[in-house]
Amino acid sequence: MSRSTARATALLSLPLVVSLVAACGGGDAESAGPTTAPSTSTTASSSSATGSTTTPTSTTTTTTTTSKPTPSTTTRRATPRPSPRPSPKPSPKPQAATCKVPSGVRAAQVVLVTSSGSSATVRACRRTSNGYVRELGPYYGHVGRNGVSWSKREGDLRTPAGTYPLRGGFGARANPGLAQGWFRVDGNDVWVDDSGSSLYNTHQRKPVSGRWDSAENLLNTPAYNYAQVIGYNESRTPGKGSAIFFHVDTGGGTAGCVSLPTSALLAVLRWERAGAVMSIS
Repeated sequence: MSRSTARATALLSLPLVVSLVAACGGGDAESAGPTTAPSTSTTASSSSATGSTTTPTSTTTTTTTTSKPTPSTTTRRATPRPSPRPSPKPSPKPQAATCKVPSGVRAAQVVLVTSSGSSATVRACRRTSNGYVRELGPYYGHVGRNGVSWSKREGDLRTPAGTYPLRGGFGARANPGLAQGWFRVDGNDVWVDDSGSSLYNTHQRKPVSGRWDSAENLLNTPAYNYAQVIGYNESRTPGKGSAIFFHVDTGGGTAGCVSLPTSALLAVLRWERAGAVMSIS
């Protein structure tokens, strides 16, 4: 072996010796306690036979960190509980309409008639502890062709103003349910309107036999299909008026009576009891 060759061999053996020494030292360090691995590794390249050295390449390991999502800070609003529905309050009972009955009238039942010309409005009113209240009506009918008067006279075509008792009824038809009594008429029934007769303002039957000079025939339809006597001039004062009835309406003013359409008239007649009165104004 030449001197140059021996020198080269010695140089090549030197790294191996260094590595062995490092390995031995590393073993002692490992027994002393755990160590942290380096983050980079170095690779040694062998020199060429000519003695050239290759620069070590450094390799870097990149660690990717995944961030946890940030928890939402939005506060969820609690859904409010529905409020319980209040129980519906009972509707107040409607108050009965009152009747303006004239002062001084105390009857339990009043048929109240208010007029305008020959037109009339009729209400059936009942007395209570708080005054009179309407039970039937208003109904629309008629009074005398010349209206209402406080000084009624025979033949003046006026209805007498004031408050009067309601008496029994009569008609070409059977009793519809009037409590005060009823008589059914025929061709012989009349109401005397002769002021000079002792039978003035009364119900009579034919023959006349000289007892009166004039009288109203009660078999008069449809007006007297159903009729009730209004107790006016019961003293039978001559000339003060006679034959004042509550009867079926015929579409216009009367000779002095009070009239309503049949259905309304029958409702009032059936409502009445003994002691009922009619107040006309």
